[in-house]
Amino acid sequence: MFIRNCLTQKKDLILLNPEMTIGKALDILGQSHYSLPVLSKDGSSFLGILSKRSILEYYESQPLSTPLEELHKHSIFDCVEQTTSLEYVDLRKSHFEDCLPIIVRYPFVPVLDGNKFVGIIKRSIVEKTLESCFGTNVKGIRILLGVHNQVGTLLGVSKIMTKYNVNIISDIGFEADSKYLRRLLIKIEPTPKLTKVLEDLNKHGYRILEVE
Repeated sequence: MFIRNCLTQKKDLILLNPEMTIGKALDILGQSHYSLPVLSKDGSSFLGILSKRSILEYYESQPLSTPLEELHKHSIFDCVEQTTSLEYVDLRKSHFEDCLPIIVRYPFVPVLDGNKFVGIIKRSIVEKTLESCFGTNVKGIRILLGVHNQVGTLLGVSKIMTKYNVNIISDIGFEADSKYLRRLLIKIEPTPKLTKVLEDLNKHGYRILEVE
């Protein structure tokens, strides 16, 4: 999966600018939005993220005597959560997996093309992509294998599945940085030949760690 395949483009988003008042922004956020991107006045540069939480934190930093009506007239500029280079991805240089450490902290991942804001990757899209990778909504049998990290491992497993006419729904490798042993999680379509498949895998040196 590539970033451009998951991108919600800028033209399809509700965007804020730093000169907008807090009151106006709250009206927009109240329309089922917890947080939104904030762009420069000309709409090209990404400045950060405005959320209900960041507005509340700004309110808490103001004198207690300040009326709420007055706070609503302030611009959102000082409420914006500014992001670092580790909290957005580049359309051309980054990879889908670079979104994962960001999406656990923010509801979306900002996407830039150089210095230009082009859109976001939504948390829901990341979730659906991972569900697709694991074949979450497809009925099947999951087999966790212990394998040697060597050329031909996937080919060997595939040959065994082909031998018994078993379709592989998904396969996910773990311990990518290991030089020796890794775990391989494969999901296959239900088959009456499961026992023979497992025996053949074990016979060819693939350790059966778990089956469910």
